[in-house]
Amino acid sequence: MTLIRTMMERPLDPGYAAAATRREAAGLPRSTSLRAPRLLAAAVALGLVVGVAASNLTAPDTPRSAARADLVRQIEERRTQVEQLSAQQQRLQAQVSTLEAAQLGPSAAGGARGRTLAQAVGAVAMTGPGMVVTLDDAPAGDAADGTDAAEDQRVLSKDLQYVVNALWQAGAEAVSINGNRMTSVSAIRFAGSALVVDFRPLARPYRITALGDPQSMPAAFADGVGGSYLSTLHSTFGIRADTDVSSDDLSVPAGRGLTLREATPVDTGASPTGGTRSDQEDGPS
Repeated sequence: MTLIRTMMERPLDPGYAAAATRREAAGLPRSTSLRAPRLLAAAVALGLVVGVAASNLTAPDTPRSAARADLVRQIEERRTQVEQLSAQQQRLQAQVSTLEAAQLGPSAAGGARGRTLAQAVGAVAMTGPGMVVTLDDAPAGDAADGTDAAEDQRVLSKDLQYVVNALWQAGAEAVSINGNRMTSVSAIRFAGSALVVDFRPLARPYRITALGDPQSMPAAFADGVGGSYLSTLHSTFGIRADTDVSSDDLSVPAGRGLTLREATPVDTGASPTGGTRSDQEDGPS
C-alpha cells in the first residue's frame, strides 16, 4: 500500500525531478524539447531512408522484377512447347504402330511378337486392371520420433525406384509415375529439390499406376518387399503410402523418346561359365 500511495502522490521519479532542478539551476530548460534541431534532422533522415527502402521493395517495375518476369514467361513458353511436341510425338508414334500393324496384318509372321515387344518396351499405350500406389511427403513433425527431420520425411528418388521395382517383381505388366511411362531405360533422379523421371519434373503426390492381374499382383506386392517398404516409410517417417486396387481399366501412356537400338552378340572366345565369382558379379543383372 505504501508503494501504491507513493506512486499516486509522486508519479515522477525523484531522480527525474532532481535532474530537472539541476538543469534549471544551470540556466537550461527543465526538460529537453522534441523540437531540438538535431532530433528533427535525425527524424527527417530516418523517414527518408525508410521511405526510399519501402518504395524500392514495393516498386513493380524494378529491373530485377522485370528480369524475373521475363524468365518466368520464357519458362512457361518452353514448357508449353515441350508438352505440344511430346503430344505430337505420341500421335506420330501411334500412327507408325498403326501402319506397321496394317502392313504386317494380323496373321503375318512376327505380328503378334511385334505387338508383345511393343508393349514390353513401352512403345504403345496400355489399359487394363491393376493397382495404384500413392506416395506423398509427411506433414512437418510427423516422424515417429517427433523430430522435424524434413529430409527423412520427404519422398526420395530411391523410394520411387524401390516401389517401382517391387511392382515389376509382383507381376506388373506396365508402370507409370504421374503419367510418365517407365521403361527399361527410364531414370528416376533428384534434380535439386525436385524428383524427375526422364528429365521431367514430378509434382506431389506421386501416383504410381501398375497394370496387372488384380488378384495376384496386389497380394504379391503387399506380402513382398514392396509392402514391407511402404509400411516402414509410413510408420517410421510418417510418409503417406496408400494402395488402391482397381478392377476397372487403368491407363498407362506410351513411353516418350524411345530410340531403336540393335544388339549384336560378340564372340570373345571366353567360356560362358568361365571367370571368377567376382567377374560374374560385375556383370549386368
